[in-house]
Amino acid sequence: MDEPAAPLRVALLAGTLTPGGAEKQLVYMARALLKSNVAVRVYSLRRDEFYEAALRRLNLEPTWIGRNENPLLRLSTFVRALRAYRPHIIQSGHFFGNLYVAFAARLLGALAIGSIRNDGFYEVQTTGRWAPWLLRLPRSLIANSHSARQNLRSMRVSEAMCHIVPNVIDLVDFDAQALAVRPIIRRSESPVLVTACTLANRKRVDRFLAALSLARRSMPQLRGIIIGDGPERSNLEALAGECGLLPDGVQFLGRSQAVPAILRQADIFLLTSQHEGFPNVLLEAMAARLPVVTTPAGDAGRVVEHDATGYVVSFDDIDGMARRLLQLATSPPLRRQLGDAGRARVERSYSYTGLASCLLETYRGIAEQQRNRRALTACLSHSSSNFPLGVPRTH
Repeated sequence: MDEPAAPLRVALLAGTLTPGGAEKQLVYMARALLKSNVAVRVYSLRRDEFYEAALRRLNLEPTWIGRNENPLLRLSTFVRALRAYRPHIIQSGHFFGNLYVAFAARLLGALAIGSIRNDGFYEVQTTGRWAPWLLRLPRSLIANSHSARQNLRSMRVSEAMCHIVPNVIDLVDFDAQALAVRPIIRRSESPVLVTACTLANRKRVDRFLAALSLARRSMPQLRGIIIGDGPERSNLEALAGECGLLPDGVQFLGRSQAVPAILRQADIFLLTSQHEGFPNVLLEAMAARLPVVTTPAGDAGRVVEHDATGYVVSFDDIDGMARRLLQLATSPPLRRQLGDAGRARVERSYSYTGLASCLLETYRGIAEQQRNRRALTACLSHSSSNFPLGVPRTH
């Protein structure tokens, strides 16, 4: 069989392709690698989902391997699909895909890279008896946050096993989307507080409602917008009614394809999560020049620089959240100052343009660590001809 023109071949396994942060970052990775002349193929456990269209625009039709529910049959399907491609690297985009990647890589002599997309603790809590295998069978993991690596250390997972590739944002694409939609928020409705997330327990949107309700006692014109849907929506709507926020104090928009435009038209962003890895939505809020108030979930307290691009408030400090919201709501100059600083931070530290070099250097380090000569040779061949090798970005 003839070798493809690109010396490095990467297989990405998506657990899902729904409209979430992990899925968006997987598409970013695929695009960045393709533009760096790496051969990429995407395999998915599910099909007919949101980000398939974005992958098709890259001429990356996802290969569906989830026809059977049985994990062994799925693994068999995955391995058969990979044999002809002969990837040097098999990388999971979701924690629950780590087992498939680990076994397939061992069978095919490839480099196995698992994934941590939240804070590590959350993954373990939600995967039960599978968690030890998902954590330890891949010989290397890529996390998007420092908090995950710290938490893994407390679970006696070797720190050397976990590598950090932070989330990024394509600012050109974000700005285009932000300007492509007609005004959704009327300026007469200002100030507007916004959040965007899956309405699930770990996001603790009840804190958003409590802080908004408390702030409105001093500033009744402050309004809230919640973008997203999920299992907690009906409970949150009931809570909003109990807090006196309906019908005029808060609006539940549901899922929206106009998130960049809504963020750009809002005034303040509030993140109230209990569990996060690297909250992708913070990059979007900062790209939209919004000042951010956030809990220290995951790396949120690292991404948002306290008193410079926003404020970091303790998890259950509703009074503190409300005070910061009022401070920002009553001062347009302060909102502009923090919002401009946030945009500059994203441009400097989290731009999509640096993703390919970060990934390739991380791959090289993992190949050296695992002593996988085949993968290392491909990584060195590709990296030396496309990027200067240096220290991966770990902001």
